[in-house]
Amino acid sequence: MEKKKQLKNVAFGGDWSEKSLEDHEKKTFLRKMNNIQESCFSNEIGEEDLQGVLYYIRNNLEKGHIFAKSFEEKLGIKDPYLRKVELLKTINNIKKWLAV
Repeated sequence: MEKKKQLKNVAFGGDWSEKSLEDHEKKTFLRKMNNIQESCFSNEIGEEDLQGVLYYIRNNLEKGHIFAKSFEEKLGIKDPYLRKVELLKTINNIKKWLAV
């Protein structure tokens, strides 16, 4: 929807601002999750990004606690190749759940 039309909807109870915030949060989450996946090979993962991703997973996905636990377990795998592959599987499952 164009911004002009969205602004018209404000007076009539349009929910575009909530939707925009939701989309922005989802995009930020996906970007952070992908950054973690890319850097997990070297084990240099930013704690703030990790906590943000886990928080989003737990609070915004129906089975968030299961996904968050899986995400953390995959990050604990010692072999960097296996860690990256297994983490990617979990990320792909999360993306499917989010319909991305």
